[in-house]
Amino acid sequence: SAHEAGAAVANYVEVVSAVRVDDVWVAQVRDTDTGATFEVRAHTIVNAAGPFVDGLNDGFDVSTDHKIVFSKGIHLVVPRLTTTDHDRVLAFFDDTKRLFYVIPMGRRSVIGTTDTRVDEAYTVVTDEDRDFLLSQINARLQLDTPLTPADVIAERTGVRPLVVQRPRRSGDREDWADVEWTSLSRKHEIETDHDRGVVTVFGGKLTDCLNVGAEVAHEIESLGIGLERDAHNWYGEPGRESRDEFMRQARLMHLDDRRTKPDTEPLSRRLWRRYGRRAFDMLEVIRDDPSMADDVMDSADYIRVELHNAAEHEMIVRLDDFMRRRSKIDLVVHDDDVVSSPG
Repeated sequence: SAHEAGAAVANYVEVVSAVRVDDVWVAQVRDTDTGATFEVRAHTIVNAAGPFVDGLNDGFDVSTDHKIVFSKGIHLVVPRLTTTDHDRVLAFFDDTKRLFYVIPMGRRSVIGTTDTRVDEAYTVVTDEDRDFLLSQINARLQLDTPLTPADVIAERTGVRPLVVQRPRRSGDREDWADVEWTSLSRKHEIETDHDRGVVTVFGGKLTDCLNVGAEVAHEIESLGIGLERDAHNWYGEPGRESRDEFMRQARLMHLDDRRTKPDTEPLSRRLWRRYGRRAFDMLEVIRDDPSMADDVMDSADYIRVELHNAAEHEMIVRLDDFMRRRSKIDLVVHDDDVVSSPG
């Protein structure tokens, strides 16, 4: 959506260096896929690098009042655990009195997350992590057969970048060192270095992204850069009229009759929920070629037109971009089933 609104965007490009020259940033960036390097100039930099913001700021020679510490979390994807009310989230306290959940993902359930203090941004799921979550859920649900590692279809792991205050004086003990780890705030902080023209986003959650974006826009304007204001709505669901028209067209072409799998949402609702206005183009493709509404593989819930849409619009460079990031096929289908699937 940002690209369609006029932004220049690039995937798999890393900052090699950036220097401030006459109130302009001159950055050397490298395409990690081809190795090619480019020069980019900008009045400001928005450092929204999640767990890596501190390292980037060090390179930009930017000092901040906040820093990031890491909390590791994992999720396990297993066959669906609920027999009714499949859209409900189940919440539990584990043996350490920390919350974890069973989250619906179509015909799968996601168990997690853990909350472990770590010193590195890169993490893996260990046997200890896996055994802990499985033992916790087995103790709290009356399952016909307890879950074992063999039931795990896929795993996810990462770190939460938690925001803490830097020591006020050299040699001071860091304020967060002795606090209960889970009490550290998940809220974001935004700092602006007006002299060097850098806005840094510390922490935060995806569910707060619109508020973070509005705050970043305000900070950019405080640096003297005017932002365009127009009626273009690049986030959120289109208006009710657009939705009603899409559903009308989907009914006329009997779209929902093309899927008969139990416990899956109708195709019309799925396409609108996931793609908004782009779903109109997908209807046109299915009209021209009905096979584009076929499932790619039985347990993935993706139809062929969605693959084509991702290939055209989602900046896919590597197979994992599609299998794990743009779609969730790698998270809901066993690897063996993917390889053996005729789709």
